[in-house]
Amino acid sequence: MTPSVVAGRVSLRFMCFSADVSFAAAATTGLIGAVTVGKVATLSERPLAAIALLFALQQAIEGCVWLALGDKHMPVSTFLLTNSYVFVALIIWPVYAPFAAALVEQNYVRRLAMMGLAVLGLVVALYGAMHIVAHPFVARIVGHSIAYTNGPPHPHLRIGAYEACACLPFVLSSHKVLRWFGVLVIAGLIVSSLFYFWTRFSVWCFFAALASAILYLHFAMAHAPLVHRAAPHG
Repeated sequence: MTPSVVAGRVSLRFMCFSADVSFAAAATTGLIGAVTVGKVATLSERPLAAIALLFALQQAIEGCVWLALGDKHMPVSTFLLTNSYVFVALIIWPVYAPFAAALVEQNYVRRLAMMGLAVLGLVVALYGAMHIVAHPFVARIVGHSIAYTNGPPHPHLRIGAYEACACLPFVLSSHKVLRWFGVLVIAGLIVSSLFYFWTRFSVWCFFAALASAILYLHFAMAHAPLVHRAAPHG
């Protein structure tokens, strides 16, 4: 664990991130995601099963951001990669997460709550899109991770709405594994905010990507073959 000071704030860092770490996370979650998708039995399960694949894409993009930041002759590539990463984070995830959870939810009240979060996520995504267009993001290395900033401060209400859309759909699920995934995502947010404050969203996405591997268990258990024991004949 190493301390670092940025703008007068001390952050304790338990691990260092890099292009290699991002690409390793992308390869791991991509492989698990592909296997998970192979377990899908119905069309409505595909968005949930593909979450690890989407995280793999995001981690691969961030790996490329690391490489671009290390090459001062690639400003255009850095700009495109940075805002591609932010596009996935700010526009896709707040809508995709509640929608994917709602599609596999059987309880009417829980599904209704998830769809409400999906509508909120759509509002958050539209706001994020306008924010990116008006104020494109830039990436910079802070300590041993990446900070994505665009100047104007983000309203606390908007940040809270984003975090609710990303976390609550899974916590509300009637499926045990999905609830555990939601708990892990929230834990990643807390750890990232406490120990990687200035780069917390990048680190949070990394932890959430690793946590998405648990979704394989949901499909493995849901579609496990039933073993019927024949009653003994006497």
